[in-house]
Amino acid sequence: MTRKNKILIARLIVAAIIWIVAIVIEKTVDYSFTIEMVYLSLYVVAYLIAGYDILIGAFKHIIEGNFLDEYFLMSLATIGAFLIRIFGDIEYLEAVAVMVFFQVGEVFQGIAVEKSRKAIMNSMDLKVTKCTLEDGSVVDPDSVNIGDIILVKPGEMVPIDGIMVTEGVINSASLTGEAVDIDLSIGDEVLSGSVNTITPIKVKTTKAYTDSTAFKILDMVENATMKKAKSERFISKFASIYTPIVVGLALIIAVIVPLIICFVNGFDNAGATFSPYIYAALTCLVVSCPCALVVSVPLTYFAGIGMSAKKKIIVKGGISLENLAKCDTVILDKTGTLTKAEFEITKIIGDKDELIKIAKGLEINSTHPLALAINKVECDYYSFEIEERPGFGIIGKKDSKVYICGSKKLLSKHNIEPIELDEAGSVLYIAEDNKCIGAIVLEDALKEEAKENITKLINMGKRVIVLSGDTEKSVESVCNRLGIEEFYYGLLPDDKVRIASSIINSSDTKKVLFTGDGINDAPVLAMSDIGVSMGQIGSDAAIEASDIVVLNDNLEALPNMLKISKKTHIIVIENIIFTISVKVLILIFSFLTNINELGLPKLPMWVAIFGDVGVCVLAILNAMRAFRMKKE
Repeated sequence: MTRKNKILIARLIVAAIIWIVAIVIEKTVDYSFTIEMVYLSLYVVAYLIAGYDILIGAFKHIIEGNFLDEYFLMSLATIGAFLIRIFGDIEYLEAVAVMVFFQVGEVFQGIAVEKSRKAIMNSMDLKVTKCTLEDGSVVDPDSVNIGDIILVKPGEMVPIDGIMVTEGVINSASLTGEAVDIDLSIGDEVLSGSVNTITPIKVKTTKAYTDSTAFKILDMVENATMKKAKSERFISKFASIYTPIVVGLALIIAVIVPLIICFVNGFDNAGATFSPYIYAALTCLVVSCPCALVVSVPLTYFAGIGMSAKKKIIVKGGISLENLAKCDTVILDKTGTLTKAEFEITKIIGDKDELIKIAKGLEINSTHPLALAINKVECDYYSFEIEERPGFGIIGKKDSKVYICGSKKLLSKHNIEPIELDEAGSVLYIAEDNKCIGAIVLEDALKEEAKENITKLINMGKRVIVLSGDTEKSVESVCNRLGIEEFYYGLLPDDKVRIASSIINSSDTKKVLFTGDGINDAPVLAMSDIGVSMGQIGSDAAIEASDIVVLNDNLEALPNMLKISKKTHIIVIENIIFTISVKVLILIFSFLTNINELGLPKLPMWVAIFGDVGVCVLAILNAMRAFRMKKE
């Protein structure tokens, strides 16, 4: 619990004790002017202890010219309640009760927000406060320079991204949620947030602390509430318009209505005429406080973001959760999203040794998943002058000859006829000068969880589409196994942008989610309503281009985030409808029961207090359900 909340609770306990003493004196001791001054003084003291910060806040806001907020409403209502005691229609204890219970609502709000924030940060327990250099000196992580060598002892978290200087074993469960030990060799990349498990390791930093993975993830989580959902922005705007309307309505009820009655019936009994309407106006001010909406709606999105973080899904703001709730179309990249992006050579057509030497020589510096499979082969290879053709392949020159390793499209661009193949895997064609001399077929395995989670998406009524640069046979084979009916193949990055744009702008779609690797698919990620990058936690491009970053590489995140967003949206709607309905009903009954001519029993101020504080607390408790969603 924060220090601010602890102080507020202590104040409320003291105020409540003084308030109860005042009630006992007022109700049990025979009336006299002196006794009235005693319990009045106690009520005022209790009132000031409970609400002095509200009064100060209202005064400051009046000076700043931006005073039509809940502080102003509470101050006006409670001070007014004290003043109309002269008419005998309200008790001092009710005036104090309004302030005390308003502050109780503030305590609940503070506890709820703090609980959500703690839960989020605990689920992302990545913060480090110290770093040990190679010489044993302990420094702040942000004082470490790029290229410095740091020492990480067993059980400690790696504070800064870097490369291994010694061999070791790390566990990245705090990043990905997968508690698996990973053996690292000298030169391997290690991300901050990983935990060293067995022996001390040395890491050469490759980034500054503030540019490292763990810091960026924490920064995303802490700033997630900055990108507000439309409903959050609506509530803020609604409150700014709603509050002056309420004050104006209260003024009409308190002054205009009884004034009209006095003009009609005469001013002989003006006090008795004005009193019930002033009481109704004060009730209006109390019950109309918009804090239940202003607090619960952002808190619901905050809780939804927290629940996502608990599942290793970093949602950058309420707007992304809101868009997810409206999502009806899911577009997926194939390689690395539906498949493991761990290719294996399954067939070589042509001179195997010669083709591998050519392919490895051309692909030796490439990081493409197909190239990585080629480079795994232990063999000698040729050296080339290399020219990359992104999306197509690689061209190399050696001994005045031109070699090509790439797609059928690249061969066609050079008027080379490829050999005819009918293979389901990905194919790299090899050409020497103007002749195709062979091909290498590679296959990528599906992720174990792909079938189950694609089925979940389809059962949720989502339109699932695959966009891939791979061959027709390869893409069709994957989609048939997963039950996906709509797919596009042989696409270059520009083709993906064009097709995704047509889907996004189609009148048949509401909101489109695109899932890719966050690097090659950055343009589509950026243009989609919801861009989701998976398994790219060390990539700056992934973090920048995406609305949502999945820290692990598990497709289960997609149905999970859709369920969380739907539940969050439902809770937001519930709170808006519930809050407005209760307040409107109390306002109507309050006005009607304070009209003497109708002869109805007067609605107690306690009901108005429930309409404000009670509704606020219930809305907050309902909002917190978004953080307690259980896995189905």
